[in-house]
Amino acid sequence: MTIPTEEIKKRLDLVELISEYVKLNQAGANFKALSPFTNEKTPSFIVSPEKQIWHCFSSGKGGDHFTFIQEMEGVEFPEALRILAGRAGVKLEHHNPENHNQKTRLLDICSRASDYWHNQLVNGSSAESVRQYLKDRKISNKTIEDFSLGYALDSWDEVIKYLQGKGFSLKEIIDAGLATSGDSGKVFDRFRHRLMFPIKNAHGNVVGFTSRRLREDDPGGKYVNTPQTQIYNKSEILYNLNLAKTEIKRLGYAILVEGNMDAITSYQAGVKNVIAVSGTALTNEQINILKRYTLNIMMAFDADQAGVQANIRGIDLAWQAGLNVKVINLPEGNDPDDLIRKNPDDWKKMVKEAVNFMDYIFQSSLKNLDLSRVDHKKEAAKRLLPFIAKLGDEVERSHYLNKLSVTLQVTEQALYQTLANIKLPPSERKKPETQTSGLKAIDQDRSLSEHLLSLVINYPEQFEVVIQHLEPEMIRYQPARELYNSLIIYYNNKRNLDENGLLTELGEDLISYFRRLSLLAGSESSDDLIGQEIIKALKRLKDQFYRIRIKQLQEEISRAEQAGNQEKLKELSQEFTGLMAKLHD
Repeated sequence: MTIPTEEIKKRLDLVELISEYVKLNQAGANFKALSPFTNEKTPSFIVSPEKQIWHCFSSGKGGDHFTFIQEMEGVEFPEALRILAGRAGVKLEHHNPENHNQKTRLLDICSRASDYWHNQLVNGSSAESVRQYLKDRKISNKTIEDFSLGYALDSWDEVIKYLQGKGFSLKEIIDAGLATSGDSGKVFDRFRHRLMFPIKNAHGNVVGFTSRRLREDDPGGKYVNTPQTQIYNKSEILYNLNLAKTEIKRLGYAILVEGNMDAITSYQAGVKNVIAVSGTALTNEQINILKRYTLNIMMAFDADQAGVQANIRGIDLAWQAGLNVKVINLPEGNDPDDLIRKNPDDWKKMVKEAVNFMDYIFQSSLKNLDLSRVDHKKEAAKRLLPFIAKLGDEVERSHYLNKLSVTLQVTEQALYQTLANIKLPPSERKKPETQTSGLKAIDQDRSLSEHLLSLVINYPEQFEVVIQHLEPEMIRYQPARELYNSLIIYYNNKRNLDENGLLTELGEDLISYFRRLSLLAGSESSDDLIGQEIIKALKRLKDQFYRIRIKQLQEEISRAEQAGNQEKLKELSQEFTGLMAKLHD
């Protein structure tokens, strides 16, 4: 079977594809973003529109359309092919179902089950009471369609029979989380007489389900979810992200709610940049997914005690991960769904009035405390000072210390003394300079050498200048030195740096490295400006080499003096003097 990978790539612009997952900013001829794979503060994820390739320098990952979807969706090539073919409108030749990999099979099962349950809700005679239930909760028919809501029949094996009829084995149905077994070993449908909420990943594929009990006397909890499977991990899923991601990027922030129905009613009310944690505490994995789309979030968990604690835990986690956090203050006893069904405008107003997370922490931490009592003042300080200690900005820290001082009617000096005794976790402590200086030198050498090589790769006509002024040993970063040596050999033989010819003679690792560096150069400039930049890059790299060698020579000279080795001392001193002259040339 011919796989139409090139046709798919021709039809899909890589920048447009990646921008659905990552917030891209133009940087010269390329686009940059924070890595979706690592927790970084300086963008190192680069996309080349011209070459239709991407590379993440912080993780070392890179490639084309297919590798990007494989990394982001956590799928193998066949599933990435199916996803991109669907987007590009390219028909694939039919595969034998047995040849599909397991993840693809599980995705197919969940998709078919979702369609089946949705059809039962919309058209089934047994779902009349469920349709009325949704109508009473003011859920429109359009919303039912948008979220593919469904109804699982009050049957022990209805969906099992349906899926087996479509060619799936009982083991596959169990592996997808749609069937389970009792003590007797008999297998039956996991979801029976329940309202079904398909859970979709960011790309819109159904990976699991949440279900709501429709009768109080039905067995099981009020909500029953798909267990963890090969395609579903609740700590890595944000409900409604597939629909909300465009609006999140447009508005620049996401609203985080607790339950699926909160997200659904908010979306229906026109506040569409809303996603739900689906009954789990906010996780680092979810935060890392969120950071692909925005660094700004508003949290709107239930106003009961559990919701307040969830808010504070989530705030701390998101804040430590570098997100800007606000909180939507809900009336006590209400969740967003309750509020929206009563008056959608109240919800929109509260979104506009979201408060800074520290103000929310103050408000929630002081609740139920009698600040006329000394022991309650101590408790308030105990709750709030750890958060104030973590504030990186001195002005912010001073502001909230003053606020706490006024609130508790104690001196700022007393609070400062207590603050000084707070020990932050090791992950939040500043590392000593002595532990990082060596790494900084290596990183600097890598940065300087890769910048120069990227200029050479993108402007090969300037390579003659580089050869005349830079010896390979002046590049300390091993991969850069290996590539530079290979460029010299090719240039000496061919008198050019033709990319196509060069790539046929490089090893696989150097090809990958070459392509990564080709993404680093900025926008095109005149030959004169590029020439000037190359001269500057050469000087910075050579000066770095000279400084490191001079430091080494100082140590060697000291040892030669202690040993009384005059001949060695003369040799080292001459080299030292020569390098000092070059450094200050």
